Amino acid sequence: MTASWPIGVVTSAWGAYGRYLPEWVKSVAAQTVRPEMVTVLDAGVDDIGPAREALTGSGLPWQVVRDTYRGMGAARNRAVEATPTEWVMHLDADDLLLPHCLADVRALAPWADVVSVGMRRGRREIVFPHASARQALSGRQVAFSCAAFRRSLWTRSPWHEANDWIDSAFWLGLARRGARFVSTRRAGAVYRQHAGSFSRRLTHRDRAAARAQLDRMVRDPAWWP
Repeated sequence: MTASWPIGVVTSAWGAYGRYLPEWVKSVAAQTVRPEMVTVLDAGVDDIGPAREALTGSGLPWQVVRDTYRGMGAARNRAVEATPTEWVMHLDADDLLLPHCLADVRALAPWADVVSVGMRRGRREIVFPHASARQALSGRQVAFSCAAFRRSLWTRSPWHEANDWIDSAFWLGLARRGARFVSTRRAGAVYRQHAGSFSRRLTHRDRAAARAQLDRMVRDPAWWP
């Protein structure tokens, strides 16, 4: 592991998601570039003890912040608020980082405000090689939720707590503030599909409603839920 770089890796968890945190911590600790801070937002985890043990033994600078769960967007915003690093990455508690991830982000950071981190989903590696503010402003997907971003942009356009399960809305907000998007060329994170995965709980009606809200955001910058 090399010297630290000013990025905070954060997550927010509640309920049974705490069971994934020890492996989450292990994947962050395995980075070839050391994060400056690791934050776990405990929004009502069933048992935070194993996560604290993993953090204590990780050799990483860390903190656990307690809060009441008020929605996914609010939890993410609270985790970022508690992490005053120049760069931030929110990695969902049930996902993992590959060892080279932060090194890839650091290499691209001088030319970016958002680094779109590719993700491995099963046998597929998904990246967004043409990610740009223009694409985000047209409503296209340009990044997964684990993309790294400059905290100064987040302070101007945080996650939308009334529409917090559309990550594209977050990237759209940053694009409207002039963010430069750059994509990694390989996957830096692993999406772990399981019975409780958020994507599995969404119905077709949920997805249609999310798409409709995003389309309205794209068409009308004055409208924001």
